[in-house]
Amino acid sequence: MSPGPSKTFDPDQALLAARDTFWRLGFEGTGISDLEGELGIGRKSLYDTFGNKRELYLKALQCYADTVVQRLCERLEDPSGSAFANLERTLERLARHHGTGESLGCLLGVAMAQAPREDEELAQLVRTYLKRLERALERALRQAQLDGDVRSELSPRDTARNLVALTQGLALMGRVSEKPAMPRAVVRASLAALRP
Repeated sequence: MSPGPSKTFDPDQALLAARDTFWRLGFEGTGISDLEGELGIGRKSLYDTFGNKRELYLKALQCYADTVVQRLCERLEDPSGSAFANLERTLERLARHHGTGESLGCLLGVAMAQAPREDEELAQLVRTYLKRLERALERALRQAQLDGDVRSELSPRDTARNLVALTQGLALMGRVSEKPAMPRAVVRASLAALRP
């Protein structure tokens, strides 16, 4: 049996386009025809490469975690800045982004908001990706405490969880907010509460 024709598209670029389509439209709002148009590939190529719509969605969430969430974690652990400065820059950057009026929010937040309660597979994946961010925040907070920049009585784990909730709230509010100064004010207040 001879192999089929070679792919005339880049699967990695197509996955990024699928990620962005699901991010913009959500799982339910994204049809196969939307994906065909956004990815620039036919239905057969889409199914042959990525599986069904749900399988593509799960791969798009993984892609989001490996790109967007990973960049956040890397910024938190940037060796050129102090732990607190990295935390401050990362949260302020998120506040600016979510205050632009152009924010799509967070794809993980969109997934959480749309996921049926009984979809344990999706819930577990989202928890795993959020945990990655939580661990990076916790490491930054522990180091900032050692540096004397964060109150010593705060639990780094609980504070990291609080900051994950803050980032998700900023992202969701960014989808509808009309006041760009609001996310920045929220971040400033949260950072001030960490200081000794």
